[in-house]
Amino acid sequence: MTYVSDIREQARQAMDPAIWNYLERGAGEGHTRSAASAAWQRIALRPRILRGVASVHTRTHALGRAISMPVLTAPTGRATRFCPEGELAVAQAVRATGSAAILPSSMAPSFAALRAREPDAILWQQLYPIADRARARDLLAGLRQAGCSAVVLTVDLLPEGGATLPPLAPAEWEVAAAPAGPSMFVAATLDDLAWLCAEAGMPVAVKGVLHPGDAAECIAAGASALIVSNHGGNQIDTVLSTADALSDIVAAAAGREVYVDGGIRDGASVFKALALGARGVLVGRPTAYALASGGSHAVRDLLRFFAGDLERTMALCGAADITAIDPVMIVPRAS
Repeated sequence: MTYVSDIREQARQAMDPAIWNYLERGAGEGHTRSAASAAWQRIALRPRILRGVASVHTRTHALGRAISMPVLTAPTGRATRFCPEGELAVAQAVRATGSAAILPSSMAPSFAALRAREPDAILWQQLYPIADRARARDLLAGLRQAGCSAVVLTVDLLPEGGATLPPLAPAEWEVAAAPAGPSMFVAATLDDLAWLCAEAGMPVAVKGVLHPGDAAECIAAGASALIVSNHGGNQIDTVLSTADALSDIVAAAAGREVYVDGGIRDGASVFKALALGARGVLVGRPTAYALASGGSHAVRDLLRFFAGDLERTMALCGAADITAIDPVMIVPRAS
């Protein structure tokens, strides 16, 4: 078994079955969900040799902040479904490893409380498009004051009614607060994005980009970064895999940072994403597996696994650092 598949099995055994099904669900018949990792496997590595790679490091920058590896954690709903400490466990892990975390939208009211517990962690806050701009403005002001590094606007969600899960218990460090108001979800427009970029006072990354035309329009509206994502394959089935979409988004991004998620389970897949032009990758379900199997320490170990596996792949492909990863080191294969 691979490292991620091993902790996945541990998580399955530890989780309430309803939560496990929530985490693992895919839209429709699950074609997009099941194709995510296979899409990365269709890309072959083509190593370069005799490159004098005596040592390797994975350091890079993400929206102006130095990070130790191009692997960030992504939310899959509230982390308290998987671990009592919730997002605090994730923040502790990224601080310990020098990575960064994206927090779920429902964490925004408690961002300052989390920051008080983890003042040095690099934290980005996910938001959905908020209809009430006055409330959105207040929320952004609170995030800025609490030291949020970036906002991630997720634009590819259409919630389904009727889903039932065990009640969500808040972590003991959270604060009770009213939600920011109704979200627009897919009713949002480029004008809403432009408003957010102007008001945020920090970089804004748009998550859910699969079409190069949308990439160019988001950049023109003020986005600092794009995240290639199909929402874990749980919104609409037969959607393009992120591995297949990535290169077109990079070409349309006008030099802005591009990140990608979906099916990334080892360092070789991280390497392939970087060779295709990504600045970094996001890991969502693996983070949830780690939380359920061992809390903060397991998330730390997961990130160290990705860093170590990426280092080995880089060394064997002839890249001593991230900047040396080149598109000629990969070859797309026919499906």
